Amino acid sequence: MTVRHTWTLAAVAAMALSAAVPFGAAGQTQSTLRVAPETLSRVLDPHFTTSFTTRDLGYLIYDTLFAMNDKFEPQPQMVGSYTVSPDKLTYTFVLRPGLKWHDGQPVTAGDCVASIQRWASRDSIGQTLAKFMTSLEATDANTIKLVLREPYGLVLDSLGKIGAPVPFMMPERIAKTPGSEQVKEIIGSGPYKFRADLHEPGVKIVLEKFADYKPRSEPPNWASGAKIAKLDKVEMLGMPDAQTQVSALIRGEVDYLERVPADLLPLFDAKSGAKAEVVSKYGFQAIMRMNHLQPPFDNVKVRQAIAKAIDRSMYAAVVAGDPQFATDCAAIFGCGMPYESKDGIPARDVAGAKALLKEANVDMSKPLVMLHVANAPGIAALGNVTRQVLVDLGFKVDMVSMDFQTFATRRLNTGPVAQGGWNLAHTTNSVPDQGNPLSNPFLVASGPPAAAWGWPTDPKTDELRLKFATAPDEAARKAIATEIQVRAYEQVLYLPLSQFTTPSAWRNSLDGVLKSPVMLLYNIEKK
Repeated sequence: MTVRHTWTLAAVAAMALSAAVPFGAAGQTQSTLRVAPETLSRVLDPHFTTSFTTRDLGYLIYDTLFAMNDKFEPQPQMVGSYTVSPDKLTYTFVLRPGLKWHDGQPVTAGDCVASIQRWASRDSIGQTLAKFMTSLEATDANTIKLVLREPYGLVLDSLGKIGAPVPFMMPERIAKTPGSEQVKEIIGSGPYKFRADLHEPGVKIVLEKFADYKPRSEPPNWASGAKIAKLDKVEMLGMPDAQTQVSALIRGEVDYLERVPADLLPLFDAKSGAKAEVVSKYGFQAIMRMNHLQPPFDNVKVRQAIAKAIDRSMYAAVVAGDPQFATDCAAIFGCGMPYESKDGIPARDVAGAKALLKEANVDMSKPLVMLHVANAPGIAALGNVTRQVLVDLGFKVDMVSMDFQTFATRRLNTGPVAQGGWNLAHTTNSVPDQGNPLSNPFLVASGPPAAAWGWPTDPKTDELRLKFATAPDEAARKAIATEIQVRAYEQVLYLPLSQFTTPSAWRNSLDGVLKSPVMLLYNIEKK
């Protein structure tokens, strides 16, 4: 059973007033940033989930060895200096001095080694990096030594990955938690620290400024550069209804909204005290994922039939709430990205789709179970379009509605439909995450447990991804990325449905909002 929290503006206002009560000295005034993400994850372990809320929370709590800028160049973050041996096999990283965990202990190289190992067990590009490593060790308290078995040109890109799961650093005692289990403590070394005593799962996450954080001197650029806690507290609030979120923002009860549906944008007029703006020019990729373990999508002809039947213009028309924010981009690695290609994309052919289904001898009497995320408007819109596509092809469809947190658990069920399994589902992911053959989680084709939910198995794709990893230069990588796209469409590992942007919104009193593919909430101040 799905448990939902019902919010009223009065409740939000009461909570806002309660949150304003200082927890420091009597009469002390503290500045607080109140944020309403699209959904509020109950999972706080940033290595464990791809949840956007968890990732964005992670950027406040944790830090990374490297971080990506807007030119897709990994920049040192926790690392103060590094060297690469002439044979490109040995990387030596020296930490910046003075780094501390939120419990007051110094950050050590051993902590970082354990963190890299845990993250690599959960992430697609991390798994690739691990295949190339012969050793990873702390040679002293501040020095990390990484040795490869053969040159791999994406070491820094891997450690500077901007999307979830992000290679965040944790204390070694926490990072020793197996990747299959969630960590029990949320302790990082970032600009804000987690207040476990004020946490209300699914309702509110509270962070407090970490006075001992030492930001870099470079200006912020995407996730790289200075991370400065200019406000005393950050609160993430679970307000799943978009209309309630917008009303709360205009009333001044919250300060920042992660996403605003297009139909609510007219509310941000000159009198609203707030504005809406796109902060990520690349936006998101809308995704259909079929379950390769269960019939009928264990049959490649059935997956190919769906690929031929879809009309991406229909998805682009609804995913962002306004067509001006979307395009029917079908590039596996995203449009406007370095590896964009049009090769291998099937033309729409409904008659051809029906012929493939006939060849596959599909049992149409059994309904397809579609996991339908009802509380995320963009994802929900995708499911509504797909349902009609499937019905037009002759399928019966059982749309199982749920909130995103339930979906995040249910989609991991590898069993048959009768045991809580499923046939297809939709999601979205940031385009920069999708934009690299190694970081794109939906291209891991090793079956369970390595592959992401949907669990495709295709040795040829995995072979091409490794070929990409060892390519001698960028021209070779581009050619291999195109091969991967062609193969991904042949096997229908997943289907990009459209590419879209979504405005965020914030009070006019905020200054310093960063442009980035992820929601970065440091460096913000109130006028």
